[in-house]
Amino acid sequence: AGRPDLRSVARELSISERSLQRHLKNEGASFQGLLAETRHQLACEYLKDSSLDIAEIAYLLGYEEQGSFFRVFQEWEDTTPTKWRESNN
Repeated sequence: AGRPDLRSVARELSISERSLQRHLKNEGASFQGLLAETRHQLACEYLKDSSLDIAEIAYLLGYEEQGSFFRVFQEWEDTTPTKWRESNN
């Protein structure tokens, strides 16, 4: 949970931010792209767990506001998290 950023990930990997960016670029990826992909995958997994409410999922994914999570989820799946949950459980 919390807002992931390049600096904290680089610190966890014990490399500089620039080195992390360079490694990602060499793999044809970007930090923001990987972050969005990971959040999308986790969102779908979390939504399958009916014990987690939408606000909690938004927090776990690092969104400060539930509305931000709703908007980006609709971009990913062309439906709301609630409707996705109903049709995928």
